[in-house]
Amino acid sequence: MARDCIRLADEAVHTLSSELGAACSQYRSEDAYLEGILLDVKEIEEDPEDYLDWWNMIEEVDVQPLREKLRILREHIEKTIRTPIEERGEPEL
Repeated sequence: MARDCIRLADEAVHTLSSELGAACSQYRSEDAYLEGILLDVKEIEEDPEDYLDWWNMIEEVDVQPLREKLRILREHIEKTIRTPIEERGEPEL
């Protein structure tokens, strides 16, 4: 389930999947990682234009579909956090 966060982030915007993937080394556990990326995703969801501007992609990415994809990502992260770790399953490789 946690690995799906990176896949969903990539569906939103490729830079976000890179950021979330790189962030995993900053956390001691999967739960800490999920809590951390949830904060990041919520911040981006509040102002996606600022995120896109930061990455110089404001002209390349349509904000409305991005908002929807960020909502889906946030909800998936929240669902994963609520799911006990032993019930999250092994990632598909």
